[in-house]
Amino acid sequence: MVEHGFQGLDDARFTPTTAGFLALVPILLFAYVGFEAPNAAGEEMHNPQRDVTAALGRSATVAACCYLLPVLALLAVVPAHQVTGIGGFMEGARLVFGIYGGASSTVLTLTAVLFVFALLTQGSAWMIVSDRMQAMAAADGGFFTRSLGAFHARLGTPVRTNLLSGAVATVFMLAAMQLADGDAGAVFAVVLTVAVTTLLLAYLVIIPALVVLRLRRPDVARPYRVPFGNRGFMACAVLVYAWILVGSWSALFPGVLEGLFGIGYDFHEVWGVSRTSFEAFTLGTVAALLLIGAVGVAVAGVRQDGAGPRNAKKEPRR
Repeated sequence: MVEHGFQGLDDARFTPTTAGFLALVPILLFAYVGFEAPNAAGEEMHNPQRDVTAALGRSATVAACCYLLPVLALLAVVPAHQVTGIGGFMEGARLVFGIYGGASSTVLTLTAVLFVFALLTQGSAWMIVSDRMQAMAAADGGFFTRSLGAFHARLGTPVRTNLLSGAVATVFMLAAMQLADGDAGAVFAVVLTVAVTTLLLAYLVIIPALVVLRLRRPDVARPYRVPFGNRGFMACAVLVYAWILVGSWSALFPGVLEGLFGIGYDFHEVWGVSRTSFEAFTLGTVAALLLIGAVGVAVAGVRQDGAGPRNAKKEPRR
């Protein structure tokens, strides 16, 4: 870039197509939801009202930079007609590293390894945060057994729910590999969509619950507040819920909204599997997780009824 300059951004088309927009909505929402998860550890902070909000601001800024700066760098050096869609990051990196000649394949391999490591660490941290909320629910007697609420004595991680999550994820990964007939790209796309779906669907319940609690219990002290009172809160809730609905539908039933807008959509070409196989896997996964959750809550209710008040306030094991 120093020798030949950069292409500039005049020829880059930043306006997304309708098809690209519908394909990206679930992924973008998946990337940005979950920033509120640190609230689950609020009771361990000295001043959660100050610390959680500051952490959210810093993490959102860092995340935005981590997403935007690599994209900006690729657009600056790669010709616009060679920039592909969602899967174009590694292709752009391959073009950029071509200046290293014979060493370009080694540099690209190293980049791929670092990219996978970044995804692994991000996913692991995300899983630990989500598992912590599940562990606290178990420790409070809200899911299967209180033993799932055990925390690592030194690291403070929800070790048992982490192991359970890993086991469940492995089972679904193996099932996806059978579904996609060993195609790594198709496996990744299907599994990512399942992860997106399960996360977004949770917010279809979380957001209405927040609205109900806000309206039914206005006297409860709340350390985090939206500007403009209830009107500002309701505006934010409606806006976010609308995005979650679009993202959830696009993840569960890809190609349906495209058909409504008259956009051509070859399902097998996009996903590498038939629509029947895809829907069976995604909807089957959602049904299985809902069943596990319902059974867990039911079992916890039976245990709690039999335990009596003496054990109802048992602290999480560490």
